Amino acid sequence: MRINFSFFFYLFCSFLFIIIQTSVIPTSSLGKFTPDLNLIIIICLAVRTETPYLFTLAMLNGFLMDIFSAGALGLHTITRFAVFLALRAGMHNINYDRNQPLFLPLALFTGTLLMHLLFLMLLLFKQGSGQAAFLVELAFYQAIINTVVGVPIIMLLRKLDGIPKT
Repeated sequence: MRINFSFFFYLFCSFLFIIIQTSVIPTSSLGKFTPDLNLIIIICLAVRTETPYLFTLAMLNGFLMDIFSAGALGLHTITRFAVFLALRAGMHNINYDRNQPLFLPLALFTGTLLMHLLFLMLLLFKQGSGQAAFLVELAFYQAIINTVVGVPIIMLLRKLDGIPKT
């Protein structure tokens, strides 16, 4: 019963974060200091192990970002699901301790950089190298902002979920 609650809890949070990211945040004047709430929830899903159907939630998050953004359809789905798979596979193949204080910021920082690297590669195939320098600079800003904003959000989600840190 608790696992079903976790799935629906993260599904609700995903919808809520996507609505906030696509409607409330664009109206603010944060510029390149805007956090990517959808990526934060995907990284949160990647570091969780108890909730079933994590792959479905990660794909749904990317697909909803594709629907609500004006970009190329499938771009967010591919990049965000690849980040989810890379973090999920990487965590199980290296010796790590998720209770270490630096684990969550490191996962957020590397996940954001990986997503921007994949995004850059896909855009280079489509448009050429005109915006490459700008996107690399933006990747580091985004990684820092997602780490600063994402750590408290993930800690709050874990607290509200009720499952102890693992």
